[in-house]
Amino acid sequence: MVNNSNSVLLVGFNTRPLAYSLRNAGYKVYTVDFFGDMDLYPYVDDYIIVLKELESNYSSLKNKYSKSLAHFAMELHRKHREVRFLLIGSGLDDAYEERELILEEIKSFNTINVNNDLQTIRKSRDVKYLFNLLKSNGYKVPLSYNFETFQIKKLSMEFPFILKKKRSAGGTNVYKIEDIKNLVSQIQILEKREFIPSEWIIQEYIEGIPVSCTVVSNGKECEIISINRQIIGEKFLNAPKDFMYCGNIVPAGLSEDEEKIIAEMSIYSTIELGLKGINGFDFVLKDQYPYLMECNPRIPGSIRASESVLDLNLLDLHIKSFIPNEWEDIKNLLKSREIKTVATKLIFFAPKEIDKDIVPKINYLKFIHDKSEPIKNILKGEPICTILYKAKNFSESYSGAKKIVNKIYRIIE
Repeated sequence: MVNNSNSVLLVGFNTRPLAYSLRNAGYKVYTVDFFGDMDLYPYVDDYIIVLKELESNYSSLKNKYSKSLAHFAMELHRKHREVRFLLIGSGLDDAYEERELILEEIKSFNTINVNNDLQTIRKSRDVKYLFNLLKSNGYKVPLSYNFETFQIKKLSMEFPFILKKKRSAGGTNVYKIEDIKNLVSQIQILEKREFIPSEWIIQEYIEGIPVSCTVVSNGKECEIISINRQIIGEKFLNAPKDFMYCGNIVPAGLSEDEEKIIAEMSIYSTIELGLKGINGFDFVLKDQYPYLMECNPRIPGSIRASESVLDLNLLDLHIKSFIPNEWEDIKNLLKSREIKTVATKLIFFAPKEIDKDIVPKINYLKFIHDKSEPIKNILKGEPICTILYKAKNFSESYSGAKKIVNKIYRIIE
């Protein structure tokens, strides 16, 4: 029998960064992954790739893959029932039924769930609940109204404002509304895709610097891992939506006072919500004050950038935060690390259809990760790759990453 005493079943939209860290920490890794990027395979012992199994593409499945992730997770678990840990990444944030199916599958075995429980995830993903929690402790939050009850003439906020789902992730289902005509038009578009008013809110538009905070917790205590600049909707990366997540710069390069209140709000929210493991909070910084936008009760997309500047395996810490008697070691390890470099992560989306024959040229570039397999053309708006560039300071890191972007443009011209 295979020894799976130190093994992980990964499930997620993009598990490559997680698999990389887990393998380097000595874990056997089995994964259910949406994309199946080329640089995933060296770090996994077995896998199921959603796009390949369904013989489909990103554009066709990007909003309806959660059931497939759950189905294939159960299939892979039945093949490796002795796996010790279950870790769910991005892609199932609000898919509670699918999560329940996976948890039911592992219940009869010794697989340990190293994720937040469903009740905690539900609370964390409810932005109205989060806002009320923060307001009750004296923190400022954006004005917000339930869409089904709001009246435009009685709104105490001006255009532009935000129309968003109560539960959204990665910048999807978030729309900036400029005027009444724009609102009516956007609602008409959404109604073609099953628009349920009770699931949406109107929110004050906060113009400022998007940032995030990555934390680790054992459910009772919390430590800050990093505070990060968020890269959102950038045109030079061909982001397909205005609020699409495009990467991070770690650390964010903020003032001490700004970092202090971001850390304070993140720790307070983590403890009150009962979050465990590594999780993320998204903010917009306006006039040196952070306004919470959402909580991601899972390992955030900035994790590899944080690992890079800390020179620390954070996936190992995530799993150990669920194990009794490991917390003191986790705290001491984090406190022993001092960030002396800056890492920039950029996600590059296709500006047009990219011929599969030129994809290897992109993959051969330095600092490229999440490498697309050159088996079919990449359609406009689909992610091609991730860039991760570390340097001595903020300016050198960001400009270095942008130079790689320019090299990609020269290849695809």
